Amino acid sequence: MHGTPTEPTGPSLPGDAENIARLQSTRGRAALTESERDRLAGSYEAVAVDSHATEAETIRLLTRPFSRSERIPEYYRYTSLHVYDWFLAPYGEDPVAAVTLAMRATLADLAAWEQAREDVRPGALPYLPERLARLHAVIGQVDDVVINPVGPVHGADVAHGAGTDAALRWRLYVLTRCTAFTQSDDDNEHIFLRSVHACELAFYLSRWTACRAIVAMDSGDREEAQFRIGQVAACSELIKGIFHALRTLSPEQFMNFREATGAASAVQSLNFHLMELALFGYDPRKSEVFERIDHLRMLNDPPYRAHWSLRGAVLASDSPELSAAFATVERSLMTWRGRHYGFGRLYLPRQLKGSGGTEGAGYLKRFVDKDSCLPGTPGPLNEAMFRFALR
Repeated sequence: MHGTPTEPTGPSLPGDAENIARLQSTRGRAALTESERDRLAGSYEAVAVDSHATEAETIRLLTRPFSRSERIPEYYRYTSLHVYDWFLAPYGEDPVAAVTLAMRATLADLAAWEQAREDVRPGALPYLPERLARLHAVIGQVDDVVINPVGPVHGADVAHGAGTDAALRWRLYVLTRCTAFTQSDDDNEHIFLRSVHACELAFYLSRWTACRAIVAMDSGDREEAQFRIGQVAACSELIKGIFHALRTLSPEQFMNFREATGAASAVQSLNFHLMELALFGYDPRKSEVFERIDHLRMLNDPPYRAHWSLRGAVLASDSPELSAAFATVERSLMTWRGRHYGFGRLYLPRQLKGSGGTEGAGYLKRFVDKDSCLPGTPGPLNEAMFRFALR
């Protein structure tokens, strides 16, 4: 349970925003009373949508999950992905550096949390040293991501530059403070929540770089296409690395907080489904899932259903080099999907459904292979495929 120091290590949030953040972090969001939820919902509605004042903007970021006027799926109330969207919005034209910064900050915040637990009770939690080692390994992977082949510029270079930019440091602090709220008061929920955040960023970056690769192939720039596919491969390895760190969470630890997450199913993730669409094309087997979930229903319609996939574009290019590069992506993600299915089997007993009412491991098993995906139709790509996706 929350037995570690929970005081923020950075500066305080402005005005009432700090009090709102502390309210949500003290016992976990599930413990908030109805009157406290009413207060948070009222705070969200009271702040002008177009206000850019620091306090007002931060309060809206902190309280959107409690809105009663917007239809927000439970997954997005749980994950506060709107805060990531806020952070990434200024970098829409080329978000690669910003995504790696956000991912590094997210994982570093988690590592600091886990290190604080270890410092308070050295050796008392035997899984923590391995968890910390795996987290630092993933952070190292983020640092190794090639942002720009000229130089080259890596994730570590971008992180170093951010350290000298006061405005950017502040935005990263707001990002991590406003997304750190677990539902339960179980300390082990933090790695689950942060793993979801990091994966969402990796899903988005995979999709963005895949779409850039398709555009490059369409223009005949195979060198750019190969570089972008290499970035997709790096993203797929990040997803595997994040999952490797998450596996330090035991089934018993997972079940201790699972009920508190309620209907916050990752099946609701737009970034995940759009990543698969970008890489492999529309999967007709998902049509029932898309139809059942309101904000996913659009994925059954053009232009998403007809999206020209990276796999389709690579096959059409008839390039051995691009085919070999994409094969690396496919192998990596196939490994991750297999491990994800294994996670479901181990962590979700057969009699339990997955969060959000899915059939748990059975759902994951259905989509391990991508042989049923349709390649799509060549043509201009939907601009929405380049944006961070949330509801």
